[in-house]
Amino acid sequence: MLKAQSASLPFGLFAVAEFFLFAAVWGFEPVKSAGDILLPWYFFPIFIVGIVLHELIHGLAWMFAGKLSFKEMKFGFQVKTLTPYAHCTVPVPKSAYVIGTMMPVIVLGFGPFLVSIANGNGWILLFGVLFTFAAVGDFLIVWLIRTVPWNAMVEDHPENAGCFVYENETEESEQK
Repeated sequence: MLKAQSASLPFGLFAVAEFFLFAAVWGFEPVKSAGDILLPWYFFPIFIVGIVLHELIHGLAWMFAGKLSFKEMKFGFQVKTLTPYAHCTVPVPKSAYVIGTMMPVIVLGFGPFLVSIANGNGWILLFGVLFTFAAVGDFLIVWLIRTVPWNAMVEDHPENAGCFVYENETEESEQK
């Protein structure tokens, strides 16, 4: 996991870019004002709810894009890493896997960032930047399977970040 975390850090540049693009349009004052009142009793509940939403969005997007039933999804909480998770228990086409993997950053990261650019709200920017950065592992997974054919089947790893890739239904070709 440490290797994966280190490899995913460059994708954090998306969050940095969001911050500086906002500052180029609105300046630093809205961010400074939002940061001045960003107290732990606001930040931590918002962060926890956001992480749970992140996982719920993964699951719902995999269900929709992969045409899966609720029984083919597993939601839970991993005690050893103190994180909630969504796990797709069956292989899906790469296209569905990518959609489900990237949907949380689109909804919780890029979406709030675009709203903040439109209205100059520093709180919304900080939320978007935080949840763009929270998705760096998702970016890494999609990057690692970028050369896999779109018709390949991808199975979510049951315990760790990542997936198994199958070239056909019987042959496992690669683990990412």
